[in-house]
Amino acid sequence: MNKTEEPSPCMQPCMRRRETAKVTFYTIGMIYHRPPGVIAWWSAAFPGFGYISLCSHLKGYLFIIWEIIINVNSNLNAAIVYAFTGRFDMSIAVVDSRWLLLYCPVYIFNIWCSYRMAVSINKVAQITQNQPLSIKPQAITGIGINILDKRPPYLAIVWSMLMPGLGHVYTTRLTTALVLIGIWTMTVFYSGFLPALHLTLLGQFGQAVLSADPQWLLFLPSIYCFSMYDAYAYCVEYNSLFDREQAQFLHNNYQDAAFEMPL
Repeated sequence: MNKTEEPSPCMQPCMRRRETAKVTFYTIGMIYHRPPGVIAWWSAAFPGFGYISLCSHLKGYLFIIWEIIINVNSNLNAAIVYAFTGRFDMSIAVVDSRWLLLYCPVYIFNIWCSYRMAVSINKVAQITQNQPLSIKPQAITGIGINILDKRPPYLAIVWSMLMPGLGHVYTTRLTTALVLIGIWTMTVFYSGFLPALHLTLLGQFGQAVLSADPQWLLFLPSIYCFSMYDAYAYCVEYNSLFDREQAQFLHNNYQDAAFEMPL
């Protein structure tokens, strides 16, 4: 090949096609392996949660809004509570079929799409797990600072138990934290959970049952359990990402090129 000739595209050095992680001031997005069945389960428990666990936040927030609007207007949760307690006539009477028929196809699609997305992300995670990691371990802007560091994962569970969303603040997933705190506060208020809890502690069980709204009350277990699981899972993966980034930095800057690996 003459010196004046340009190298052909096939002879150009290969560039990395896929990023593994990215640190921004409000969150850390990353690709890692997730069990598709677990993602499908969270999408079934509360539409939108599976997408949030996959870092597909916009889809997740849209499905959460859809779930609350359609579920509340159809009285689906109240019908489920009545059915589980043997009051089938009330379960049939309370449900609004006009809203319920809108609910079914989107609910099924939400589970299927999140499962398919998890499978696709796992394929990318498998491809990129052995490639060199190149990320900035911190993001500094005028409105926020985020640093990739190691955190005890159990604290993510503890803070999420005290208030869903605080575990995500602890792991610097601020947009998800804002959404979880918002829907938890709204659900606790409309469900009458805190007055019911107060009356239960006083031994007034009959009044506690009357003060609770089953339609909103059934949202609480899904929100509470998901906030603990998601905050813990991401904290563990962030710690793993920190180790990979640290090892890559030391390898690039301090390891002798003549040092043979593995031993």
